[in-house]
Amino acid sequence: MNEPPVRVLLVDDDEDDFVITRDLFAGIAGRRYELDWESTFIGGLAAIQRGDHDVCLLDYRLGAHTGLELLEESKRLGLRPPLILLTGQGDHEIDLEAMKAGAADFLVKGQITAHQLDRAIRYALERTRSEETLRRERDLISRIMETSPVGIVVTDQAGKITFANHCAEEVLGLTREAIAQRARSVLEWQVADAEGVPQEGRPLPLGQLLAGGPPVVHARHTVEVAGQRIVLSTNATPLFDAVGRSDGLVVTVEDITGRLALQAQLRQSQKMELVGRLAAGVAHDINNILTIIQGHTGLLLQTATADSHTMKSLKQIAAASDRAASFVRHLLMFSRKQVVQTHLIDLNAVLQNLQSMLPRMLGEMITLKFSCQAGLPLLAGDVNMTEQIVMNLAINARDAMPRGGTLDIKTTAVEIPVALARQNPDAYAGKFVCLRVSDTGCGMERRVMQRIFEPFFTTKEVGKGTGLGLSTVYGIVRQHQGWIEVESEIGVGTTFKVFLPAAVAGTCECPTNQPTREEAAPNGQETILVVEDELGLLSVVSRGLQQYQYRVLAAGSAADALRVWDEHEGRVDVLLTDMVMPGSMSGNDLVNELRQRKPALKVIITSGYSAELVGRDFSTGDTCFLPKPYQPQAAARLIRQTLDGLGGSAKPAMAIEASAVVPVAPVPRVAQAPVTPMQEVACPSPSASISAAEP
Repeated sequence: MNEPPVRVLLVDDDEDDFVITRDLFAGIAGRRYELDWESTFIGGLAAIQRGDHDVCLLDYRLGAHTGLELLEESKRLGLRPPLILLTGQGDHEIDLEAMKAGAADFLVKGQITAHQLDRAIRYALERTRSEETLRRERDLISRIMETSPVGIVVTDQAGKITFANHCAEEVLGLTREAIAQRARSVLEWQVADAEGVPQEGRPLPLGQLLAGGPPVVHARHTVEVAGQRIVLSTNATPLFDAVGRSDGLVVTVEDITGRLALQAQLRQSQKMELVGRLAAGVAHDINNILTIIQGHTGLLLQTATADSHTMKSLKQIAAASDRAASFVRHLLMFSRKQVVQTHLIDLNAVLQNLQSMLPRMLGEMITLKFSCQAGLPLLAGDVNMTEQIVMNLAINARDAMPRGGTLDIKTTAVEIPVALARQNPDAYAGKFVCLRVSDTGCGMERRVMQRIFEPFFTTKEVGKGTGLGLSTVYGIVRQHQGWIEVESEIGVGTTFKVFLPAAVAGTCECPTNQPTREEAAPNGQETILVVEDELGLLSVVSRGLQQYQYRVLAAGSAADALRVWDEHEGRVDVLLTDMVMPGSMSGNDLVNELRQRKPALKVIITSGYSAELVGRDFSTGDTCFLPKPYQPQAAARLIRQTLDGLGGSAKPAMAIEASAVVPVAPVPRVAQAPVTPMQEVACPSPSASISAAEP
């Protein structure tokens, strides 16, 4: 395939020179040229601007103008075809000036041969193509550098930054003046571990690379920018000069501070979930044992002589088992594996109910302040557990201020957007109520903050704390579909922010179906089918119910229960069944099977915890829940209420993951006048500041 001809523009005011040039081109073999002629400066400039030619020949003398002026004007306009200047014999200064102005070459008129002309044009075209390729490559590299989402810096052999792209300027807080003055050095950075913690005394990989060490791959460094310490993920490779000596570095930098924080939060969340599963599993078995202990203790207490040593010992056993049961409840609050029923509650009213208790609990040296936003949305949750959140956080703050200080409790309504929710793996978008508890205590180190919600973790002396206070708060908040954010600074104090979702429209008020412990357990003559795979527990519950004149049918599994049911032809008034049992049929399956046979069967479900109860509806009087551990008299009371139709409620009550805390009546909302969204109301008084010694 023939190559297209090379189009040449000659700008010369002498027609004879045009004829001579045309004849020279005619004498060139092996390459085709097309020659166009312009005789004036203006015509030549217009032809160059049209861009129709591959190369231009410019005579130096063009009437009132010169070819050098035309060359300079073309370059000023950004025109890129190679320009060759035709000069007179001996005009060396003009030749040098032309080359400085950007001419591709110069030829002396009167001495030009066809071969020289062909070679000059060919070299000019090749040089122009090479320069254009280099220009495009540089432009491409420049655009890549400036649009790269990763920061890129270049250093000299001393580690001084000599270039930074836009991203690197933003990440490192660099200015063009600082770069020009080489005022910043990568050798000022500090080595960090995988979690971004600075490592004192470790050699800097970038310094080793400058000294001939290996390339740096995914290294972590910390640097202070605008007073904040950030963590960088860095990669670096050396630059070499013309003779192969190290001449600096190319370093990529990425700010991973936020990513590391999210990863740490995710790891912590996963760890807490695993610990919660372990705690729930242990608590389930312990609850069975405690139910047996409490059951036998209760039976013996009924027969022991008052004021006898036996009675005293039994009371101590009962008290110890109650303490153990409370201990297990804390574990289950943390693991969110117990069952309660929820109320619509007002957080401001909860704080108002605690206003007399908190000052006495905190002591005289701590000043308590309340700041409550008016018109706070209602929450769907448990009043007792919400109070426990406040009390546990207050106790934690008290212990952090042994020499006194200020405890500030604040409530606000907030709306979390999607972008903000992405910064915390536990968070999600929506409307929330925020409980903010701030103290002026000793503060916490980073390593302590990473473990504060773990069960049994405590910084107190041996015997001074169980390490379950904050873990209980964590479990309650997570059970309520909320999350906690913590900020702390050594010597300044700590702030806990608890975010709880506002109740959605249509959430129902949920009265309790739990009997109170103070009620006497009346006798009965009905038939109770007790299903429990723990034989010791089955025995003590059966004996206890028999003392209340009930006829008890005992079964150690779901299969045994079906057999007993058939033997007695379904003459059962109440089914009292554990939820977790061996075999293919669980307590839930048993309830469904027997309800098909007898739809009106009244059921009491009991469990140390069971995930199967999550989402279970206890809205009718035919189904109740009895948490373990319990004593036989508690079971007898609930059986009586269930039989008498008092165990349920006409309003729906949905079982959710929670703690086995007996619900209380809903707390009334604080009376409020119409207010602006951020107006504060008294709880107990507007922006109240009260001494902890005051009642």
